[in-house]
Amino acid sequence: MGQEKLEELLADIRRVREQMLAELVDVPEDEFAYRTTMQRWDDVRRVLLRFGDHMREHADQVLGTRASIERGQTMPQRMLAEAELAWGKLLGGTLGLTDEDIRKKPRDGGWSIQEVLFHVLQVEQRYLDAIREAREAGKPQLDRT
Repeated sequence: MGQEKLEELLADIRRVREQMLAELVDVPEDEFAYRTTMQRWDDVRRVLLRFGDHMREHADQVLGTRASIERGQTMPQRMLAEAELAWGKLLGGTLGLTDEDIRKKPRDGGWSIQEVLFHVLQVEQRYLDAIREAREAGKPQLDRT
């Protein structure tokens, strides 16, 4: 069975979210009180808060529906889902930064954000390559217990 409709819907959501981030990342707080046409969320602040609440609400709904149709996630899918949550947190941490910002070193001498992101890129690729190679070889490890 295909995933074309699923991929289409997720791409549409991603497109709207990217537009939202591009347009709203620099909304000044003095615009929080601006009125909206939404009855329940009647100012900019409430609508901004609702973005996260709405996504969490329906993420839980999707997981509940998966369980009820007996399509709960496998262990690898749960592990990858946790990685996606961390990816979202990392992305969220980069909102509003400029190229100049990501090159700045922290006061404690640690890595710049650019260095962190480059490290993540390199290691993610190594992880993927290691799993690909292991799957191609098809040799299980000895029991670790």
